[in-house]
Amino acid sequence: MKRSSMSLTKKITIGIGLALAIFTIMSCSNNDSRFSELPGFKTYFDKNKPSNELPSKSDQLLLTQFKPRVYMAKGQTKFIDFYADYIAHGSLYVDNKLVSNNVSQTLLNEYKDNNQAEFRHSAIKQTTSPTIYARIDRSELIYKDKRLPLTFLSYNLVFANSGLLKGLAGWQRVAMGIVGDNEDWHQLDHYVGLTVVLSEEKPIAIMLQQHNYQTTWLVADKNSEHSLRLPADQRVEVDVAMQSNELYLHSSQIKKHPGLSFVKEDSIEFLKTGENKPMMAGWDITHGEIEQQYALKFLPSADAFYTFKGKLGEGRKLPGRDGPPGANYVTLPPLMPLPNRMVSGYRPRQVHIEKKKIKALFGDGAFSIKPQGLMAYTDDFIGDLSIETKPFLK
Repeated sequence: MKRSSMSLTKKITIGIGLALAIFTIMSCSNNDSRFSELPGFKTYFDKNKPSNELPSKSDQLLLTQFKPRVYMAKGQTKFIDFYADYIAHGSLYVDNKLVSNNVSQTLLNEYKDNNQAEFRHSAIKQTTSPTIYARIDRSELIYKDKRLPLTFLSYNLVFANSGLLKGLAGWQRVAMGIVGDNEDWHQLDHYVGLTVVLSEEKPIAIMLQQHNYQTTWLVADKNSEHSLRLPADQRVEVDVAMQSNELYLHSSQIKKHPGLSFVKEDSIEFLKTGENKPMMAGWDITHGEIEQQYALKFLPSADAFYTFKGKLGEGRKLPGRDGPPGANYVTLPPLMPLPNRMVSGYRPRQVHIEKKKIKALFGDGAFSIKPQGLMAYTDDFIGDLSIETKPFLK
């Protein structure tokens, strides 16, 4: 006789236990303000100080030229203006003591370095202004004593809250609904982001932020699993996942995408193939029905939007449901350099090879990265670059 399948009650019980332990997941990246206090961040920002200046006019033109096309399903919750729609409706606290019920950009920036500061958004219905925040960074990919100068055009969407994956099993939805709100797992989701990577002002790669990891595609003459062809205007097209807000490459059809908290050796097969789904994983659902119109805005890279060290959403009792710090704190400190993020998100090889690569990437410490492990990703990225780009390695 076949064994009977696990009962719904048992699944829910197991799900709640696992949820409290590890399903802090799938909402967004690293949403504990203590994460912003890791020593690696201080070291990085001491060497790479954020600027108080807006992007130059020429940089703003470049950011405008490559701004993404964004698609959503009918009725899907839209992205908003961070200051006008979110910060203007809430209160600022420090050590649980009220600072102000009238929070402005100026006031928020006064408290951006205080890790005990907490903004609590008032969830009220209002007219929103769809906005994407754009910034520009320049760096180099160093490979065997050669250098590839790169320009990174980064775009962030903002949502008042972040939910769990839309495509969870029924028992997972029930279990998580007992310990939290599936549609409002935590306040504020400003890690919804993509980056267009330029070499000599020509796109060579696209990076999408998905949960607690990035995924990178090379720009090529035709689409493949690990590359994409951009339209004539060179603007990447993306869809926003229902409920979780994650970004995926555009399709006018309903699509299911494997979704994880973190990419690990035991979960990368699901990410790449959709097979062998871990218990605490699920599916992001997208439907790129309607192109969204939005305003493109620019902030100094030192603005609180990027650099706030406290919580930009209310603190909640369940771990993983606290509001996040600033948008800079989107990855592990060793992966803060954008070239590192770019190559580590490129996973083109067969599952067994990618398993070995990711096992060799992480060090013994919880937040450490092995240089030799990262080099394996760089080898793959450089090896697959188009012939037109490789000559720019200097």
